[in-house]
Amino acid sequence: MEKEYDIESLVNDIDFEKNSIAYIKGDIVLTNKEIEILKSLDINYESYISMSSLINALEEYIDDEPELEEILKDMSDRNYYLNTNK
Repeated sequence: MEKEYDIESLVNDIDFEKNSIAYIKGDIVLTNKEIEILKSLDINYESYISMSSLINALEEYIDDEPELEEILKDMSDRNYYLNTNK
């Protein structure tokens, strides 16, 4: 039996604003959700010059801040796809 989905309901549940992308200094690409989390942890993401430097700094905080683990994975994936020559 095939399950039916209400597409309109699913789309309404997505928070597009939190998932929209912000470019900081052109090299750092974060979602609004990631920015909110970093601000709530008093991490000055604007002081970094690249995604790699921000990611490296955040790796030190993972043990203390579990919510960073999820966004750090997303940021690392995004950094790979945006900044690696393939």
